[in-house]
Amino acid sequence: MGSDIVVVGSLNMDMTVKVARRPNRGETVFGNNFFMSPGGKGANQAYAARRLGASVSMIGRVGADVFGEQLRSNLQRIGVDMSSVEALPGQSSGIALISVDPEGDNSIIVALGANESITTADVRRYEALIRQAKLLMVQLEIPLESVMEAVEIAHLHKVPVLLDPAPARPLPDELLKMVDYIVPNESEIAELTGIKVFDEPSAIRAAAVLMGKGVKNVFSKLGGKGVVVVKPDQTFHVEGYSVEAVDTTAAGDSFAGAVGAALVAGKDVIEAARFANAVGAIAVTRAGAQASMPELAEVESFMKQPK
Repeated sequence: MGSDIVVVGSLNMDMTVKVARRPNRGETVFGNNFFMSPGGKGANQAYAARRLGASVSMIGRVGADVFGEQLRSNLQRIGVDMSSVEALPGQSSGIALISVDPEGDNSIIVALGANESITTADVRRYEALIRQAKLLMVQLEIPLESVMEAVEIAHLHKVPVLLDPAPARPLPDELLKMVDYIVPNESEIAELTGIKVFDEPSAIRAAAVLMGKGVKNVFSKLGGKGVVVVKPDQTFHVEGYSVEAVDTTAAGDSFAGAVGAALVAGKDVIEAARFANAVGAIAVTRAGAQASMPELAEVESFMKQPK
């Protein structure tokens, strides 16, 4: 029996250090509170969706190294099906070097490692797994042609597709026309549309461009300002929560995983946005990627509190 959600994407070990400020060119600054934790956009979204109650299968690649073992076991521990994540001999697992400032904002450098080795042929091997899913989730930390292959398989079998267009990059129209749900932040939607997004009206304008390319539903994330949802027959603004941000790492991944979990649980697009908005708000109050992600009961309790 397959899973409700199939995630095709990256697995990275995050190496995080807190800094008072980021260094200028040629400058050394001191950091503190260094820690390592499992991450990678694909793995983070699989982890978030599973923590929120969805059944999840992951398709990806790690190196045959200690990081690869840790990345696999952290997802297996909570019940993600990892049978389609292979460890590649002679390759290193992906890593992310993350600096976090006192406001919780981060800068990230990713070395993709084994994530770059997932090919279109690899993806095709898992067609049966994708075909039976209720939702395919993809991001952009593996080769674009492999993302396209996964989306084309899902589209062929009428499986809805959720795309997190991160890290930001231009995308071909032939990919966007197969996307049912897209969850960009301000910089990502600007990259895709050429429109600077900073509030509800600009988010609506940018969403119209994406929908003109065939995207069916747009979740435009505005950070602390919440999320603007644009669907074919409705536009809706979900207000942000007032929380003290500790670390914004994987807030977007938490959001995407929550949208996915909500959709396969039968929630509509607006309900999914409200739910994911709360999940993202909780995640930024904690350090780390997967370590920051809440369980379903905690989210439900959080949503009952006043904003």
